[in-house]
Amino acid sequence: MSKIITDKLIEEKLKEVETKNQVIIDDSVPEQLELNEALFCTALDNFIRNGLKYNDSGTKYVKIYLEADYHKGSFICVEDNGRGLTGEEFIELSKPYARKEGQKESGTGLGLNISISILKEHGFSVWADKLEQGTKITINTTY
Repeated sequence: MSKIITDKLIEEKLKEVETKNQVIIDDSVPEQLELNEALFCTALDNFIRNGLKYNDSGTKYVKIYLEADYHKGSFICVEDNGRGLTGEEFIELSKPYARKEGQKESGTGLGLNISISILKEHGFSVWADKLEQGTKITINTTY
């Protein structure tokens, strides 16, 4: 585990991704978190790719930003404008090899499971909420 500058790490990681112009990184993302850089980026990258892959909007995007609450702690949010997942669907699709019935897109059904496992291993909790348009994945970064 190492301390890193998170928003810079995310920007650096996105230089390698072909969809970087569809990702908005708010400068409020926490400056430092103690984590394994490669694993954290793998989890975040999966959320970004899923947010764009399962998105039928004309203008696809994913926003990454910080939400902070004095009583509840701080949270990194990954929000897309795609089809949207309820919290229950998120839990179901987090199981290994789980895929939505009738899904056209290819995949193994392991990405979400692996990403959540990585974040839980770091001590973070993860959940999702369906928005009016899209999904908001929340990562509780408070230890």
